Amino acid sequence: MTTARNDQPRKPGKPAQNEVLLSRAGIDPNSEHARGHFRPFFLAGIGVVLTLGAVWGAWLLIQIAVSGSFTAVGIHQVNAHGHAQIFGWVGLFVMGFAYHMFPRFSGTRLAWPRLARATLGLMLAGILMRAGGEAFLDRWPALFGTALLGNLLEIAAIAIFGAVLVRTALQHGRPLVVWEAYAACALFWFLVQAVYTTIHFAGLALAPTEEALLARISFWQAPLRDFQIHGFALLMILGVSHFLFDKLYHLPRPSARRSLTVLALINVAVLAEAGGFVAMRAWGREWAALWFAGVLLLFAAVAALVWSWRLHRPVWRPDRSIKFIRAAYAWLMLSLLMAVLLPAYQFGLLRAFAPDSHAAQIGFSHAYYGAIRHAVTVGFISMMIVGVAAKFVPVFGGLDGRRLTALWAPFVLLNTGCAMRVTFQALTDFTPGAFPLAGLSGLLEVTALAIWGAHLARLMYPAAARVLAPKFPASLAGNT
Repeated sequence: MTTARNDQPRKPGKPAQNEVLLSRAGIDPNSEHARGHFRPFFLAGIGVVLTLGAVWGAWLLIQIAVSGSFTAVGIHQVNAHGHAQIFGWVGLFVMGFAYHMFPRFSGTRLAWPRLARATLGLMLAGILMRAGGEAFLDRWPALFGTALLGNLLEIAAIAIFGAVLVRTALQHGRPLVVWEAYAACALFWFLVQAVYTTIHFAGLALAPTEEALLARISFWQAPLRDFQIHGFALLMILGVSHFLFDKLYHLPRPSARRSLTVLALINVAVLAEAGGFVAMRAWGREWAALWFAGVLLLFAAVAALVWSWRLHRPVWRPDRSIKFIRAAYAWLMLSLLMAVLLPAYQFGLLRAFAPDSHAAQIGFSHAYYGAIRHAVTVGFISMMIVGVAAKFVPVFGGLDGRRLTALWAPFVLLNTGCAMRVTFQALTDFTPGAFPLAGLSGLLEVTALAIWGAHLARLMYPAAARVLAPKFPASLAGNT
């Protein structure tokens, strides 16, 4: 009789919790399919977020807070940080999770496993070259070629990633189910945004004047974020949620018709958001109606799907991950609601309470718009990564999640930091006194991710963790 990884002997005839979970998900826990490729991708994602991602972002935010201006840091540094977050933090976790779970969800084997493993090196090299090259572009313009080559490596990695998943899907020889349709659309947007960001970066790097640089940012950067956040990340998370909520949390399953309708509406909304923004910049404010229609459609479609899951209901075998998932979807709905209220904020609150502010004079609040983005990127996307990883890493490591730390410290810190950032960033439109508090939020978020990342690394690589034991607080891997 085997012994659980937490050294607690299993009672005869009673399956371990992870085996029950795998069985409910339709996965044989004793097969080689129960082991896979996620660990190096997850570890690389943690490494990126604790260097080029959240840590670098926190440092940039401190500079902004000290100076009292969002223009205190260069656009190339800001974009390099954002690039690392999308490709390194979100992208690597998506790739690792998909490689490991997609064949298991589909009841088949991962196609071309060596090619799949090679994408990790391509992505990491691409991220380092693009983010590092762009960050120092103002000082050393010759790094443009390095950064551009990094983009091309990322495109190659994403194309191979998509080809591996398509080939894997073709092996099971059945029509796509709902969650696979969401994943397929997310993969499309993943590749689209990779090509788009390459062209956008080249346009910014080669801008002849600062005025041309700002004009290109004002035209083309917002659509890129729509493709990355609402096209790629949102659709991928919604797809995983379809499977996760049904199989592992026993939540209500929306009808296939509703889910596929929502999928189509979200894709239309992303196109309307992006196209409406560019048309508004090119041809006048009357085209803002198209952008706003996309925002309303996105809010309504996502709300209909999320409500059908009844996330507020008790779940089958509550565990430490469900609080992250519920909080993540609350942040998602808040970010979409804030986008709906953006016109009221810009043309109502600003004019009434801060008529002399720069945001009121130009009719656009960069602070409020950034707060919307932070609510969805950290509050929703990062919270889901933390929660889902906290669920699946113990399951596939043979650990009983009920005996692990509940991760309350990263949960509280991450939510507190996100709430402070969203609130006080918007308040900078009204008072400069909000800048220091917005700056503090980044330190809380980094601390949360560091605690969670150390805990996860210890679970994935217990032998290495024993060597590094003095550097890890005992509570991070101890039982509770």
